[in-house]
Amino acid sequence: MDFLRDIGTSLLASALFLALVWAFSKTARRLLRGLAAHLLHLDVEEVFVNSRDAAHDIKRELGRAREVSILTGRGAELQRDLFEELLLRCRARRCRCRILLPKLAVPAGEPDWITDREEEIQVFDSAFGTGLLRRQIAATYDYLAPLTVAGHLEARGYGAPHIGRIIATERVVYLTPYSADRHGRESPVIKYRRGETFDVLMRLIDKLWVGSGSA
Repeated sequence: MDFLRDIGTSLLASALFLALVWAFSKTARRLLRGLAAHLLHLDVEEVFVNSRDAAHDIKRELGRAREVSILTGRGAELQRDLFEELLLRCRARRCRCRILLPKLAVPAGEPDWITDREEEIQVFDSAFGTGLLRRQIAATYDYLAPLTVAGHLEARGYGAPHIGRIIATERVVYLTPYSADRHGRESPVIKYRRGETFDVLMRLIDKLWVGSGSA
């Protein structure tokens, strides 16, 4: 029994040690990235492995934001817990949220960027290729329609390539660059503090917002 107890204690100690090393190494990596960004005069605050890794940080920033701008592709994440509190606050007129989704109706002669993105996704996900992406985007519009409050929570359609997701507050902006060979949710998420990159991405959103319209 003493032998088994010693083994159990040893395994527990090893597990705790590994957990502490993992936690410390993650913190150390963040500190080193922050220090490097400061020394190199970069405006990168954090880099997350993917959307799941970034979710907690994004939710925390959204929880204290008064002005939010979102440019996204299918927008399915808008129907999930990550944005629930933000949408409730904006519906109650306690914040403002601008949402840019891909335009569903494409005038003749203009590029159909939804089809363009679906052709990319179809290569690695066989569920796409029959208009599924357009239906998913339409579902997001349908979800947001009854939540709309003029001046506080609005959605518009943009006509541009689907090259990334942008979530911006007054303080930070998150950029998720879309790749041609995987879903956006698997792409890294880069968090920028206010600076040149922040200003460029906000200028892009402002220009698209002015030039956008209904779905």
